[in-house]
Amino acid sequence: MTGTKRGLSLALILLLASFSLAPVQAQNSPIPGIEISCDNEETTLYLDYVGTNDYYAVGTCTVENPSTYSENVEISYDGDGFVASGPESATIPAGDSIEIQVMVRSTSSDATLRNVTIDVEVTSVQGAELPDFLATFMPSDSSNIMAQVAEFVDLSASLQQGSLTLSSELMLPMSATLFVTNNGNVDDDVTVTIENTAILEERNIGWNITNSGQDGTIDAGGGAATYTLRFTPDPSMMDESFAVMIKIKSSFDNSQTIEVSLTLNTTAPEESILDLTEMNVPTWAYVAGGTLSLLVLFAIVMSFRKRIRGAQSSRSFEDDDEDDFDFDDDDFEDDLDDDLDDLDDDLDDLDDFEF
Repeated sequence: MTGTKRGLSLALILLLASFSLAPVQAQNSPIPGIEISCDNEETTLYLDYVGTNDYYAVGTCTVENPSTYSENVEISYDGDGFVASGPESATIPAGDSIEIQVMVRSTSSDATLRNVTIDVEVTSVQGAELPDFLATFMPSDSSNIMAQVAEFVDLSASLQQGSLTLSSELMLPMSATLFVTNNGNVDDDVTVTIENTAILEERNIGWNITNSGQDGTIDAGGGAATYTLRFTPDPSMMDESFAVMIKIKSSFDNSQTIEVSLTLNTTAPEESILDLTEMNVPTWAYVAGGTLSLLVLFAIVMSFRKRIRGAQSSRSFEDDDEDDFDFDDDDFEDDLDDDLDDLDDDLDDLDDFEF
């Protein structure tokens, strides 16, 4: 009963105050009132990534009591798809104001712009609640926060193979496959380059990078692109291993850059027993040496041919002698004497012949 009388008295005071021509104070209103304004009513509050499927931001709003009465207020939030929270009630002295922190959270990376609404309503004045029939006339106000999950790219990269071998002897180009994935919420055009190209240029190793997709755009939400890195060996390479640094850079966010390392193993050609290239021999010496080699070879061939012919003649003669003659010394002398006797007879016959 007492509370009802206090409420009626307060209502009467408010009603009379509304018709008063002279305010009680120059700066404050003689009737209850409430006002709220937020920092991001026209500028966007961006939610940042803070963990797996978690995006978060804090907005600031000011709640002001312009009246000459102390007011108790109730605060409510509508996240428009986000989760919005903050203090649900407050007491504001006459002519004073408070700041409240509005926490906005999302479990989705969707970058749609949303309108978070904050409502504030006076529930009592000077600690007294109005009767129900007057409660609907209690002052209230609202403001909004424009909020959006910040657009971002989240690049990752991996190589199908961590190393390649280039052979100076086989001279076959070799290729490595690079996979780039975008787990962000906005499409991105990336560039893929080799950061330490000097290490390839010093060894005369050729290279090029091609994208197997339509263009360099990688879709948001797990889109991927495949790149092929092709290396061409040089015949003068040495036996060694070195790292090639591959750089992937975002065009949306310049700070979003990642690197992967590819190991190149190079092999030199097998060396001959006599490697003249290491001896710095002048050209004329090669010509002289070649001519001399030909002459020596010709002499060797002729020597072999002579020996072969001599061996063949000796073998033929020996075969004939073995078949027809006996090479005993006595027999050879008898045959010689017989031949001489025959020659004397022939000469005698020639002397007796009359011309």
